Amino acid sequence: MLIQKSKIEDVMEFVYSYLILKSYFFKIKTKIIDSNYPNSEFVEKCRDLFRNSDFKQLLKKAFKGVKKDIDGDCLDFLDALDKSAYFALIHPNHPNITLGFVKDADLWDIWLNEGVFKIVREVISDKFSISSGDKIIDFGCGSASPLYFGSMVGSTGLYTGIDYSEALIKIAETRKKRENFDRVNLIKNSVETKLQFRRKYDFAICSSILQYVDIKAVLSNILEALKYEGTIAIFSGLFRDIELEKTKLLEIYYSLIPSFKRFPELSKILEVLDNKGVAYKYKLVDNNLLKIDVRGV
Repeated sequence: MLIQKSKIEDVMEFVYSYLILKSYFFKIKTKIIDSNYPNSEFVEKCRDLFRNSDFKQLLKKAFKGVKKDIDGDCLDFLDALDKSAYFALIHPNHPNITLGFVKDADLWDIWLNEGVFKIVREVISDKFSISSGDKIIDFGCGSASPLYFGSMVGSTGLYTGIDYSEALIKIAETRKKRENFDRVNLIKNSVETKLQFRRKYDFAICSSILQYVDIKAVLSNILEALKYEGTIAIFSGLFRDIELEKTKLLEIYYSLIPSFKRFPELSKILEVLDNKGVAYKYKLVDNNLLKIDVRGV
């Protein structure tokens, strides 16, 4: 296992630092330690964070992290998380929490085209040497990745994207038709559903999705798509067992996104592969990006 520094690491350090600062102001504004709000479950999560964290040390870390030279587009999504936290005090499904993949697909389309999500696509394409002629399957593709990776595989390649959000798929379909990308195939379905694949893919991408789904079910589909031989790229905003100290704060904010469960653990991913009897090698490109080369069963 090898951890190397990449552009993603700087971005994710900025994300964590920015949310530390936002949470500190959230505490001051809401007086949440001593004030009561209708959504008691969310309130208790926040109180637990503030009571059991050394915020003097966290703030020192945050001031260093936000000094990194990061594209300002990253802020839009983080500000949406911060804004939603205030409404979550009232009700977990407050209408002003605009983070739903279906209800708020237009906002997700903006966020997916920029910031962290854009950088992750660029790093994956670079570190995994994706090029013309490759066959890629993308689990939880959203609206932005299909056009990006569809352009990279060229006319001789193939890209298949799967996403449960019909709204995001429709946005991607519109762009696909505009660019006349016949090599892009889009499927509206849950990535947890047992899927059938008629062809073998070279690469499987699983970016920012494992925190919402059953890991075993998704990895089973990935292995079937690769016919147990190929490369898997897994990005997560956090692997719990690698950066445990970040878990509590990040999961408070990401829990505002509908269907969020918890961030995945690297050990759980490897356990699933081991139980499948798969021969593989893995490498952490950095703390947030995992590369797995599958060699068969």
